[in-house]
Amino acid sequence: MLIRQYASPMVICRRGDEESVSKLLPVAHDEQGFSEGWFQQKLLNHPSLLPAAEIEPAFHSLTAVASELPVGGNSADLLFVNPDGCIALVETKLFRNPEARREVLAQAIDYASTLSGWTYTQFVQAIKQANKSTERDPLLEIIRKSVQDGSFDERGFVERVTRNLRLGRILILIVGDEIRGEVERMVEFVHRTPHLHFTLGLIEIALFKGNETDCIFVQPRVVGQTCLDVRAVIEIKLPTGAEMKTEVRTESPEGAARTSISEEQFFEGLERNDVELAKWAITEAPQHQLVVDWGGSGPSLKYRDDSGEEFSFGQLSKYGLLLNYWLPKFRKLGLPEDIAKDYLDDIVRLVPGSERLERGFNKKFKTEIIVYPKGSRKDLPLAELARNKEKWFEAIDKAINRIRALSNED
Repeated sequence: MLIRQYASPMVICRRGDEESVSKLLPVAHDEQGFSEGWFQQKLLNHPSLLPAAEIEPAFHSLTAVASELPVGGNSADLLFVNPDGCIALVETKLFRNPEARREVLAQAIDYASTLSGWTYTQFVQAIKQANKSTERDPLLEIIRKSVQDGSFDERGFVERVTRNLRLGRILILIVGDEIRGEVERMVEFVHRTPHLHFTLGLIEIALFKGNETDCIFVQPRVVGQTCLDVRAVIEIKLPTGAEMKTEVRTESPEGAARTSISEEQFFEGLERNDVELAKWAITEAPQHQLVVDWGGSGPSLKYRDDSGEEFSFGQLSKYGLLLNYWLPKFRKLGLPEDIAKDYLDDIVRLVPGSERLERGFNKKFKTEIIVYPKGSRKDLPLAELARNKEKWFEAIDKAINRIRALSNED
């Protein structure tokens, strides 16, 4: 039996022209100064320490909103929200006693269940109480400040938060020092609340320090999360006529009303026609050697070659656009750029009024994209691909075959 263990991490330090390597020493969470309060404050100050997007891509760019949020007569440790209205509750526990082990999971899910009955006004009122705020809506103010480009949509944000509360669509994160033993208990608690759409993640955070530095090295690890176990069902229908029809569909396990929060939020933001195209593309992708990689803005259709390199044939954006910035990948790998450009040109031929245009995000990063209409700098709307969706995937097949041919030449 192979038992995988983490080796002791090392750090390389450079002083002038000399380098030295030293082992990082683990910090016990019960050492002086490393209390749950210390833990919580670091997460509040640095939300990026939470690998939330690894569990649910929709939960990118989380902003700390409150600590000790009053919920049903108790207090949830930490509350985070992002500009898309995604809500994350975090319970930080240093499991020094059996009582914490028994209660933390049930307690966190009780918090999510209580929040699912709240209105937006009740949610804001709890935040005001936690922060001792006198602002009319401290949540809006906190999130507005976190959006640097001024693109924050207040009305849309309130609507999304309201919907997520109503559906119980919440990310629950249990963060601590000894999480692994709780993985099996997740299933028991999740099955108690099939009506909620929450996702539960278990995160261990290991701390290390070096002999020659005052820095604390933090290593978060996702050790467990809930997911939807989807099964395929083949249904054979025998109509009154002679023709036999076979239908393949997918469904969730009995009693499970759970889908990915990222997926739900993505489809809610699209127009009806865009939803139909996106669902078709996601379903069709595996038949064309593509994997669907969910990101914070939507799913990407990617091809992985035998070496593990990924080539993205476009991201289906939650704003109803097809985003493709794959030319730099070919430049980086030294592959023929005409493969990338020809794929873009194939799409341009499918969408009259579009064109291929060079775009430079900075001096070092230049790519070529499809814009619509000509002369603009707007990305291609998904709706413009709907009538030629099969030919779009034929263009993908052609590009993949050319990439594979390069591997065969080697």
